[in-house]
Amino acid sequence: MINNSDISVVVQGPVQALADRPMDEGITARALKSIRQHLPGATIILSTWEGQPVEGLDYDELVLSADPGPNINRYRRDGTPDRVNNNRQIVSTINGLKRVTTRYAMKLRSDNFLVGDQFKALQQKFGARNERCRFLQERVVVNNTFTREYAKGLPVVFHACDFFYFGLTQDVIALWDFPLFEDLPYNPRQAGREQHEGFPYYMPDCTQNLWLAALGRFDSGLAIEHLHQMTPRLKHLSDLCFANNLVVGEPEVIGLGLNAKFSGRERANRTGSLITYLHHLGWQRLYRRHCAPDHYIPGDWADRLRIGVLRGLLLPPKWLEGRMRLKKKVRNSLA
Repeated sequence: MINNSDISVVVQGPVQALADRPMDEGITARALKSIRQHLPGATIILSTWEGQPVEGLDYDELVLSADPGPNINRYRRDGTPDRVNNNRQIVSTINGLKRVTTRYAMKLRSDNFLVGDQFKALQQKFGARNERCRFLQERVVVNNTFTREYAKGLPVVFHACDFFYFGLTQDVIALWDFPLFEDLPYNPRQAGREQHEGFPYYMPDCTQNLWLAALGRFDSGLAIEHLHQMTPRLKHLSDLCFANNLVVGEPEVIGLGLNAKFSGRERANRTGSLITYLHHLGWQRLYRRHCAPDHYIPGDWADRLRIGVLRGLLLPPKWLEGRMRLKKKVRNSLA
Protein backbone atom coordinates (compact mmCIF):
# COMPACT_ATOMS: atom_id res chain seq x y z
CA MET A 1 0.00 0.00 0.00
CA ILE A 2 1.22 3.49 -0.81
CA ASN A 3 2.18 5.57 2.24
CA ASN A 4 0.78 9.09 2.39
CA SER A 5 4.26 10.42 3.15
CA ASP A 6 5.29 9.24 -0.32
CA ILE A 7 2.65 11.43 -2.00
CA SER A 8 2.74 15.07 -3.05
CA VAL A 9 -0.47 16.73 -4.18
CA VAL A 10 -0.14 19.57 -6.68
CA VAL A 11 -3.24 21.73 -6.35
CA GLN A 12 -3.14 23.73 -9.58
CA GLY A 13 -5.06 26.69 -10.90
CA PRO A 14 -6.52 29.94 -9.57
CA VAL A 15 -7.65 30.29 -5.97
CA GLN A 16 -10.22 32.92 -6.83
CA ALA A 17 -12.51 33.22 -9.83
CA LEU A 18 -10.97 34.55 -13.01
CA ALA A 19 -13.20 36.82 -15.06
CA ASP A 20 -13.66 34.10 -17.67
CA ARG A 21 -13.91 31.12 -15.29
CA PRO A 22 -16.16 31.33 -12.22
CA MET A 23 -15.42 29.11 -9.20
CA ASP A 24 -17.35 27.93 -6.14
CA GLU A 25 -16.77 30.23 -3.17
CA GLY A 26 -13.97 28.89 -0.97
CA ILE A 27 -13.44 25.80 -3.15
CA THR A 28 -9.63 25.90 -3.02
CA ALA A 29 -9.60 26.07 0.78
CA ARG A 30 -11.96 23.09 0.73
CA ALA A 31 -9.61 21.22 -1.63
CA LEU A 32 -6.63 21.80 0.65
CA LYS A 33 -8.59 20.77 3.76
CA SER A 34 -9.75 17.58 2.03
CA ILE A 35 -6.15 16.58 1.35
CA ARG A 36 -5.24 16.99 5.02
CA GLN A 37 -8.28 14.89 5.92
CA HIS A 38 -7.87 12.02 3.45
CA LEU A 39 -4.08 12.04 2.97
CA PRO A 40 -2.61 13.03 6.35
CA GLY A 41 1.16 13.23 6.02
CA ALA A 42 1.13 14.02 2.30
CA THR A 43 2.87 17.14 0.97
CA ILE A 44 0.65 19.87 -0.49
CA ILE A 45 2.07 22.06 -3.25
CA LEU A 46 -0.19 24.94 -4.25
CA SER A 47 0.66 26.05 -7.80
CA THR A 48 -1.15 29.20 -8.82
CA TRP A 49 -0.64 32.65 -10.34
CA GLU A 50 1.29 35.64 -9.14
CA GLY A 51 -1.10 38.01 -7.37
CA GLN A 52 -3.56 35.35 -6.23
CA PRO A 53 -4.80 35.72 -2.62
CA VAL A 54 -3.10 32.79 -0.90
CA GLU A 55 -3.05 34.20 2.64
CA GLY A 56 -4.58 31.83 5.17
CA LEU A 57 -4.53 28.80 2.87
CA ASP A 58 -3.10 25.52 4.22
CA TYR A 59 -0.23 24.30 2.03
CA ASP A 60 3.36 23.13 2.48
CA GLU A 61 4.92 24.75 -0.56
CA LEU A 62 3.80 27.58 -2.82
CA VAL A 63 4.61 27.92 -6.51
CA LEU A 64 3.70 31.24 -8.13
CA SER A 65 3.89 31.49 -11.92
CA ALA A 66 3.29 34.29 -14.37
CA ASP A 67 -0.17 33.82 -15.86
CA PRO A 68 0.30 32.83 -19.54
CA GLY A 69 -3.32 33.78 -20.23
CA PRO A 70 -5.81 31.84 -22.35
CA ASN A 71 -4.98 30.57 -25.83
CA ILE A 72 -7.04 31.14 -28.97
CA ASN A 73 -8.42 27.97 -30.54
CA ARG A 74 -11.19 29.32 -32.79
CA TYR A 75 -12.53 32.40 -34.59
CA ARG A 76 -16.24 32.92 -35.02
CA ARG A 77 -17.76 34.12 -38.28
CA ASP A 78 -17.50 37.74 -37.18
CA GLY A 79 -13.80 37.27 -36.42
CA THR A 80 -14.23 37.16 -32.63
CA PRO A 81 -11.67 34.77 -31.08
CA ASP A 82 -12.62 31.99 -28.65
CA ARG A 83 -10.14 31.43 -25.85
CA VAL A 84 -9.52 28.39 -23.65
CA ASN A 85 -7.34 27.85 -20.57
CA ASN A 86 -5.14 25.00 -21.87
CA ASN A 87 -1.88 26.89 -21.38
CA ARG A 88 -2.88 28.03 -17.92
CA GLN A 89 -3.50 24.43 -16.90
CA ILE A 90 -0.22 23.23 -18.42
CA VAL A 91 1.88 25.92 -16.72
CA SER A 92 0.37 25.61 -13.24
CA THR A 93 0.48 21.81 -13.44
CA ILE A 94 4.02 21.26 -14.70
CA ASN A 95 5.56 24.02 -12.58
CA GLY A 96 4.05 22.40 -9.49
CA LEU A 97 5.02 18.87 -10.52
CA LYS A 98 8.63 19.88 -11.05
CA ARG A 99 8.83 20.73 -7.34
CA VAL A 100 7.72 17.25 -6.25
CA THR A 101 10.34 15.14 -4.48
CA THR A 102 8.17 12.18 -3.41
CA ARG A 103 7.72 8.92 -5.33
CA TYR A 104 4.03 9.57 -6.10
CA ALA A 105 2.25 12.71 -7.26
CA MET A 106 -1.31 13.88 -7.72
CA LYS A 107 -2.47 16.65 -10.01
CA LEU A 108 -5.68 18.13 -8.57
CA ARG A 109 -7.56 21.12 -9.94
CA SER A 110 -7.97 23.91 -7.42
CA ASP A 111 -11.76 23.73 -7.83
CA ASN A 112 -12.12 20.02 -7.02
CA PHE A 113 -11.44 18.10 -3.79
CA LEU A 114 -10.92 14.65 -2.29
CA VAL A 115 -13.64 12.53 -0.67
CA GLY A 116 -11.49 9.43 -0.14
CA ASP A 117 -8.19 7.75 -1.03
CA GLN A 118 -9.39 4.87 -3.20
CA PHE A 119 -7.05 6.02 -5.96
CA LYS A 120 -4.08 4.60 -4.01
CA ALA A 121 -5.35 1.01 -4.19
CA LEU A 122 -6.58 1.41 -7.76
CA GLN A 123 -3.16 2.59 -8.94
CA GLN A 124 -1.61 -0.63 -7.57
CA LYS A 125 -4.38 -3.06 -8.50
CA PHE A 126 -4.01 -3.65 -12.23
CA GLY A 127 -0.52 -4.98 -12.91
CA ALA A 128 -0.71 -6.66 -16.33
CA ARG A 129 0.68 -4.68 -19.27
CA ASN A 130 0.76 -4.90 -23.05
CA GLU A 131 4.16 -4.09 -24.53
CA ARG A 132 2.57 -2.05 -27.31
CA CYS A 133 1.77 1.58 -26.41
CA ARG A 134 3.27 1.07 -22.96
CA PHE A 135 4.43 4.62 -22.42
CA LEU A 136 4.53 4.90 -18.62
CA GLN A 137 6.34 2.97 -15.89
CA GLU A 138 3.03 2.38 -14.07
CA ARG A 139 -0.60 3.31 -14.66
CA VAL A 140 -1.96 6.75 -13.77
CA VAL A 141 -5.44 7.03 -12.22
CA VAL A 142 -7.78 9.53 -13.91
CA ASN A 143 -11.39 10.61 -13.49
CA ASN A 144 -13.97 9.41 -16.02
CA THR A 145 -15.91 12.69 -16.22
CA PHE A 146 -15.34 13.79 -19.84
CA THR A 147 -13.29 10.67 -20.57
CA ARG A 148 -15.71 10.17 -23.39
CA GLU A 149 -16.62 7.37 -25.73
CA TYR A 150 -19.27 9.58 -27.39
CA ALA A 151 -19.56 13.34 -27.97
CA LYS A 152 -22.49 15.08 -29.64
CA GLY A 153 -23.97 11.61 -30.10
CA LEU A 154 -21.05 10.27 -32.15
CA PRO A 155 -18.08 8.04 -31.18
CA VAL A 156 -14.79 9.72 -30.28
CA VAL A 157 -11.24 8.61 -29.50
CA PHE A 158 -8.41 9.89 -27.24
CA HIS A 159 -10.90 11.86 -25.12
CA ALA A 160 -9.33 11.68 -21.61
CA CYS A 161 -10.32 13.83 -18.62
CA ASP A 162 -7.76 16.33 -17.33
CA PHE A 163 -9.23 16.95 -13.84
CA PHE A 164 -7.20 14.48 -11.75
CA TYR A 165 -4.03 12.43 -12.25
CA PHE A 166 -2.40 10.14 -9.67
CA GLY A 167 0.61 7.91 -10.17
CA LEU A 168 4.38 7.76 -10.11
CA THR A 169 5.75 11.28 -10.15
CA GLN A 170 7.82 10.60 -13.26
CA ASP A 171 4.71 9.34 -15.07
CA VAL A 172 2.49 12.26 -14.09
CA ILE A 173 5.24 14.67 -15.16
CA ALA A 174 5.56 12.84 -18.47
CA LEU A 175 1.86 13.45 -19.14
CA TRP A 176 2.16 17.23 -18.59
CA ASP A 177 5.64 18.14 -19.80
CA PHE A 178 4.95 19.37 -23.32
CA PRO A 179 5.01 22.75 -25.12
CA LEU A 180 2.27 25.32 -24.72
CA PHE A 181 -0.35 25.59 -27.43
CA GLU A 182 0.13 28.42 -29.91
CA ASP A 183 -2.72 30.79 -30.71
CA LEU A 184 -4.59 29.84 -33.85
CA PRO A 185 -3.58 32.43 -36.47
CA TYR A 186 -6.38 34.39 -38.08
CA ASN A 187 -6.68 33.91 -41.85
CA PRO A 188 -8.16 37.05 -43.46
CA ARG A 189 -8.86 35.09 -46.65
CA GLN A 190 -11.37 33.03 -44.65
CA ALA A 191 -13.12 36.09 -43.20
CA GLY A 192 -16.84 35.50 -42.69
CA ARG A 193 -16.34 31.81 -41.90
CA GLU A 194 -15.54 29.91 -38.77
CA GLN A 195 -11.85 29.17 -38.40
CA HIS A 196 -10.53 26.32 -36.26
CA GLU A 197 -8.62 23.06 -36.40
CA GLY A 198 -10.53 20.38 -38.29
CA PHE A 199 -12.83 22.83 -40.11
CA PRO A 200 -15.47 22.26 -41.47
CA TYR A 201 -15.91 19.39 -38.97
CA TYR A 202 -15.99 19.94 -35.19
CA MET A 203 -12.60 20.87 -33.79
CA PRO A 204 -10.92 18.42 -31.40
CA ASP A 205 -11.95 18.85 -27.78
CA CYS A 206 -9.48 20.42 -25.34
CA THR A 207 -9.23 17.10 -23.50
CA GLN A 208 -8.28 15.34 -26.74
CA ASN A 209 -5.63 17.96 -27.49
CA LEU A 210 -4.08 17.69 -24.02
CA TRP A 211 -4.04 13.87 -23.98
CA LEU A 212 -2.63 13.66 -27.50
CA ALA A 213 0.02 16.28 -26.70
CA ALA A 214 1.16 14.00 -23.87
CA LEU A 215 1.05 10.85 -25.99
CA GLY A 216 2.89 12.66 -28.79
CA ARG A 217 6.02 12.66 -26.63
CA PHE A 218 6.07 8.88 -27.01
CA ASP A 219 4.52 8.40 -30.46
CA SER A 220 4.20 11.39 -32.77
CA GLY A 221 1.95 9.37 -35.07
CA LEU A 222 -0.93 9.48 -32.58
CA ALA A 223 -3.09 12.33 -33.85
CA ILE A 224 -6.57 13.28 -35.02
CA GLU A 225 -7.74 16.08 -37.29
CA HIS A 226 -11.20 16.70 -35.82
CA LEU A 227 -13.45 15.72 -32.91
CA HIS A 228 -15.10 12.74 -34.58
CA GLN A 229 -12.25 11.32 -36.65
CA MET A 230 -12.70 7.59 -36.27
CA THR A 231 -11.12 4.55 -37.93
CA PRO A 232 -10.70 0.99 -36.63
CA ARG A 233 -6.99 1.71 -36.18
CA LEU A 234 -7.57 4.92 -34.20
CA LYS A 235 -10.18 3.21 -32.01
CA HIS A 236 -7.81 0.32 -31.30
CA LEU A 237 -4.91 2.64 -30.42
CA SER A 238 -7.08 4.89 -28.25
CA ASP A 239 -8.45 1.91 -26.29
CA LEU A 240 -4.96 0.44 -25.95
CA CYS A 241 -3.54 3.71 -24.61
CA PHE A 242 -6.36 3.89 -22.05
CA ALA A 243 -5.97 0.25 -21.02
CA ASN A 244 -2.19 0.22 -20.83
CA ASN A 245 -1.39 3.59 -19.25
CA LEU A 246 -4.41 4.65 -17.19
CA VAL A 247 -6.94 3.45 -14.65
CA VAL A 248 -10.24 5.22 -15.37
CA GLY A 249 -12.89 5.54 -12.67
CA GLU A 250 -15.95 7.54 -11.70
CA PRO A 251 -15.35 10.28 -9.08
CA GLU A 252 -16.85 8.12 -6.33
CA VAL A 253 -14.71 5.15 -7.41
CA ILE A 254 -11.40 7.03 -7.19
CA GLY A 255 -12.28 9.30 -4.25
CA LEU A 256 -12.76 12.62 -6.04
CA GLY A 257 -15.29 15.37 -5.36
CA LEU A 258 -16.29 17.70 -8.19
CA ASN A 259 -17.27 21.35 -8.00
CA ALA A 260 -20.89 22.44 -8.44
CA LYS A 261 -20.50 22.93 -12.20
CA PHE A 262 -19.95 19.20 -12.72
CA SER A 263 -22.00 17.60 -9.94
CA GLY A 264 -25.54 17.44 -8.59
CA ARG A 265 -28.12 18.01 -11.32
CA GLU A 266 -25.74 19.79 -13.67
CA ARG A 267 -25.65 18.59 -17.27
CA ALA A 268 -22.26 16.86 -16.94
CA ASN A 269 -23.68 14.67 -14.15
CA ARG A 270 -27.01 13.71 -15.73
CA THR A 271 -27.67 10.22 -17.10
CA GLY A 272 -27.57 11.44 -20.71
CA SER A 273 -24.00 12.62 -20.17
CA LEU A 274 -22.84 9.84 -17.84
CA ILE A 275 -23.55 7.15 -20.43
CA THR A 276 -21.16 8.85 -22.87
CA TYR A 277 -18.22 8.49 -20.46
CA LEU A 278 -15.91 5.48 -20.14
CA HIS A 279 -16.84 4.18 -16.69
CA HIS A 280 -14.67 1.98 -14.47
CA LEU A 281 -16.16 -1.38 -15.44
CA GLY A 282 -15.95 -0.35 -19.08
CA TRP A 283 -12.28 0.47 -18.56
CA GLN A 284 -11.78 -2.93 -16.93
CA ARG A 285 -13.15 -4.54 -20.09
CA LEU A 286 -10.47 -2.68 -22.09
CA TYR A 287 -7.88 -3.87 -19.56
CA ARG A 288 -9.05 -7.48 -19.98
CA ARG A 289 -9.10 -7.22 -23.78
CA HIS A 290 -5.66 -5.69 -24.17
CA CYS A 291 -3.68 -6.67 -21.07
CA ALA A 292 -5.18 -9.43 -18.91
CA PRO A 293 -7.43 -11.91 -20.75
CA ASP A 294 -8.26 -13.78 -17.51
CA HIS A 295 -9.20 -10.67 -15.51
CA TYR A 296 -12.51 -11.19 -13.66
CA ILE A 297 -14.95 -8.26 -13.55
CA PRO A 298 -17.61 -8.53 -10.83
CA GLY A 299 -21.01 -7.50 -12.18
CA ASP A 300 -19.74 -7.44 -15.74
CA TRP A 301 -22.82 -8.73 -17.54
CA ALA A 302 -25.28 -6.75 -15.43
CA ASP A 303 -23.27 -3.62 -16.22
CA ARG A 304 -23.15 -4.45 -19.92
CA LEU A 305 -26.94 -4.83 -19.91
CA ARG A 306 -27.48 -1.60 -18.00
CA ILE A 307 -25.18 0.47 -20.19
CA GLY A 308 -26.46 -1.19 -23.35
CA VAL A 309 -30.08 -0.41 -22.52
CA LEU A 310 -29.37 3.20 -21.51
CA ARG A 311 -27.25 3.86 -24.57
CA GLY A 312 -29.79 2.16 -26.79
CA LEU A 313 -32.51 4.46 -25.46
CA LEU A 314 -30.63 7.74 -25.10
CA LEU A 315 -27.89 7.77 -27.72
CA PRO A 316 -29.93 7.48 -30.97
CA PRO A 317 -31.56 10.92 -30.54
CA LYS A 318 -28.15 12.38 -29.70
CA TRP A 319 -26.66 10.60 -32.73
CA LEU A 320 -29.38 11.95 -35.02
CA GLU A 321 -28.99 15.47 -33.62
CA GLY A 322 -25.21 15.24 -33.91
CA ARG A 323 -25.38 14.06 -37.52
CA MET A 324 -27.82 16.81 -38.46
CA ARG A 325 -25.73 19.50 -36.76
CA LEU A 326 -22.58 18.22 -38.43
CA LYS A 327 -24.21 18.21 -41.89
CA LYS A 328 -25.48 21.74 -41.31
CA LYS A 329 -22.03 22.87 -40.19
CA VAL A 330 -20.39 21.39 -43.30
CA ARG A 331 -23.12 22.80 -45.56
CA ASN A 332 -22.73 26.29 -44.10
CA SER A 333 -18.98 26.12 -44.68
CA LEU A 334 -19.64 25.77 -48.41
CA ALA A 335 -22.11 28.65 -48.57
